Amino acid sequence: MKKLYFFTVLTVMLVAATGAMAQKKTKFKSGELRGIWQLCHYVSESQDAAGYLKPSNTFKVLSDNGRIVNFTIIPGWDAIITGYGTWKQLTDDSYKESIERNIHLPMLDNKDNILEFEIKDNDYLHLKFFIQKDLNGNELNTWYNETWKRVVMPDKFPENIVR
Repeated sequence: MKKLYFFTVLTVMLVAATGAMAQKKTKFKSGELRGIWQLCHYVSESQDAAGYLKPSNTFKVLSDNGRIVNFTIIPGWDAIITGYGTWKQLTDDSYKESIERNIHLPMLDNKDNILEFEIKDNDYLHLKFFIQKDLNGNELNTWYNETWKRVVMPDKFPENIVR
């Protein structure tokens, strides 16, 4: 009887402790990833100069509801969605993109991709991510680095914009 009582108490304690531990959430510093980001490229007129950041026509939308959409504007023609899925911040400096479909990098379709990030001055998002294989299954084992600039709303509509 004492053994039964002991094992019953032990089981209850284990279940209670496991349940309490499972309810603890991971604590991390939330990065301000949400927003609209514009991909930038470093451009230089000389091979000896470091260059400057030039915005491209590709955008990333990280929405409040955990959805992600990447799109590209084709000047004078149209805009196309190049990829979509969901996203979730995992740590102080990483987040996961669960890509449902990506026409630019189709090897990411229906896969999770962990991206390391750093936000500078609340305006620049530096991303680093790894792609193991290309679409044909060939080993790439390559790290990619991207710089994105936050898209903001100015105080007033610029006068020099052609609509």
